Amino acid sequence: MSLRSVRHWRTILFESHSLALLSGIGILTGVATALVISGFMLCIDLVIHLLQGQAESGFHDFSPIIRFTLPFAGAALLILVYKLSNKRYQDVGIAHVIDRLQRGRGKVPVPNAVFQFVSAVITLASGFSMGKEGPAVHVGSSIASKLGQQLYRSPSQLRLLTGCGTAAAISAAFGTPLAGVLFAMEIVLMEYSLNGFIPIIAASVTASVMTKFILGESAALLQTEVSIGGLIDMPWVILTGIVTGLVAAGLHKTIKSFLMMNLVRVEVRFLLAAMITGLLGYFRPEVMGLGYDTMNQVLAGQFSLGLLITLLLAKMLATGAAVGLGIPAGIVAPSLVIGLTTGAIIGVLAPGDANNAYYALIGMAGLMSALLHAPLAALTAILELSLNAQMMFPAMMVVVLANLTCQVLFSQPSVFRTLLSVRGLNITTHPMRNALASRFLTEIATFQFCVLTDQMDEAMIAHVIETDRRLVVFRYQSNNYLMTMNMVQKQFERWHSLENKSDVELIHYIAKAIPERSRIALLEQDVSLLEGIRILQNDNVVAIQVPVDKFRIGLVTRAKLTSVLTTEGELQ
Repeated sequence: MSLRSVRHWRTILFESHSLALLSGIGILTGVATALVISGFMLCIDLVIHLLQGQAESGFHDFSPIIRFTLPFAGAALLILVYKLSNKRYQDVGIAHVIDRLQRGRGKVPVPNAVFQFVSAVITLASGFSMGKEGPAVHVGSSIASKLGQQLYRSPSQLRLLTGCGTAAAISAAFGTPLAGVLFAMEIVLMEYSLNGFIPIIAASVTASVMTKFILGESAALLQTEVSIGGLIDMPWVILTGIVTGLVAAGLHKTIKSFLMMNLVRVEVRFLLAAMITGLLGYFRPEVMGLGYDTMNQVLAGQFSLGLLITLLLAKMLATGAAVGLGIPAGIVAPSLVIGLTTGAIIGVLAPGDANNAYYALIGMAGLMSALLHAPLAALTAILELSLNAQMMFPAMMVVVLANLTCQVLFSQPSVFRTLLSVRGLNITTHPMRNALASRFLTEIATFQFCVLTDQMDEAMIAHVIETDRRLVVFRYQSNNYLMTMNMVQKQFERWHSLENKSDVELIHYIAKAIPERSRIALLEQDVSLLEGIRILQNDNVVAIQVPVDKFRIGLVTRAKLTSVLTTEGELQ
């Protein structure tokens, strides 16, 4: 192979925006995330094994008094962890990852992920009605973000890599690689990017394979025979969609009710959550923990109608309390249990050919979709968990009706948006603003300029003029102005033609040519294109100087930004 061919392939594989490079980083992210998430799940199983002598996630074998006291022991440990840790490291979960993407340029701090790992193990092992996907997404996103920072990726690429970490985490936690991809794009990134699909899919598939290699085949739902209904069951399918939308709105309002209690002290919040979980768990062990064993029992038809209704109400209260009072874990797993139970209740009442498992699965899709505002992720999760493509049509009907009921009839936003708004943080959902907020000035900054300062003498100015740069950043009297090289050259020539040029300093003579509107805004750190547009709305500002790294600065002119936003293919 010739040297030219080697250089060609090296450019394709390793240029900064290469799809091959980003996919390679995605694969590394999948491997690292799978290792950490596997360790996370093994830690939970180990704690429960030590407590009850078997490595299962259920709490049925605990005595009622143990089920009552276990959440208090977990709350005490959580309080201790919170007291001993720095407050800025205590923001955790999917809501924190979304916030870091919107306001933190894709940088997810590692200390927060470590805090999330430890606190989530305590939470899930002590029986709180929470899930492992929130901690998994946080840890996976942090791994991806840190890897991207070490490889000096741009902010938009850090966003993409964070999506890789999210997809890898969901894939590792549930064994659903496709649902992981759509979860990352619908809930975390809030956008579908054709260039982003390949690296995210690579990360998700890699994490799934690695997790199965480490832990073996461990599907969340056991294979259950599903009797698909016919047209006679359609009214009950429609009812399932409406009811799951109602239940999703009810769960959302329950979470809000606990959030609105405004309990500041962590001791009060966690002990109250422990009290509610302990009391409910004393009577019904199915309320506690991840709930996968409960879901399989529901699918197998082992619960009566009265027990299903009791479980639904108890699980909603336990989950609403845990999430609303700030217990550090996820909400997806309990939402699946609640949706499954809701569907199973309708399945008991429905007179058609479909069995309880059919209604339970479509109910799970409806509630997850309505609560999280993630219809495609919910549908693919049901497909991958049930391995039954015939579930798609009824599940789609239920998802549509559940979302319309929850979002339109009850005006409920995504639960993650609610969790952020309580902290005074608002996330952008408008497609145009999202697109502008996800790209950054350093990605379009030019280095084709030279710098002229009021400290330079004639020889130095002459040297600057000899360069082939078209733009000049003129630093004059503590301000920065944008000039063209043509302007500077003309003033330089005019100054030389003056008879009494010794009476006028060259630099001050050049300053006479500064245009009326030519100020450059100086930034200390990179900002999004959306913020850049806001800065350039100032009539006097025509360009922005932005730091690219420790050694370089870049320049973004108003003309360049306009060109990028109106010309196809210029924004990398």
